[in-house]
Amino acid sequence: MKKRTLFILLVIVSCSVWSQSNTYSDSCSIKKNGVYYASLDKETNIYLRFYENDTAVTTSSMNNIKKAATYIAKELGDKLMRGKYFINPSSCNIRVKAKNDFGKVKMDGIISGDKLVLAVINLDDRTASDFVFNFYPIAKP
Repeated sequence: MKKRTLFILLVIVSCSVWSQSNTYSDSCSIKKNGVYYASLDKETNIYLRFYENDTAVTTSSMNNIKKAATYIAKELGDKLMRGKYFINPSSCNIRVKAKNDFGKVKMDGIISGDKLVLAVINLDDRTASDFVFNFYPIAKP
């Protein structure tokens, strides 16, 4: 009887730990099938898109998310800021560093489900602002 009770207890604890760790890792991942956006002002959003190989592109553009999302692509080269991203899965922290001929930015923050909470730092003029980025999925053509 003691062995059976101990076995059942171990199974319950194991399942509990596995479900927590599995949920945790899912909540610390970014999506690559769309763009993240945050309102900069009444007419403009900041956009951020992630790709394989830790590549990220970012820009600001009109606040029409559906229309702007079609132009946020790494193939546009120097028209967008391009760089790398780094994720710490144990703390859900994310860092993005991107640049182009016109400037450099660094973004630090956390991943929270479908949202990114980031401090965006303009490295040229040393200004910073905090943003909450929401996710907008892009349908494959």
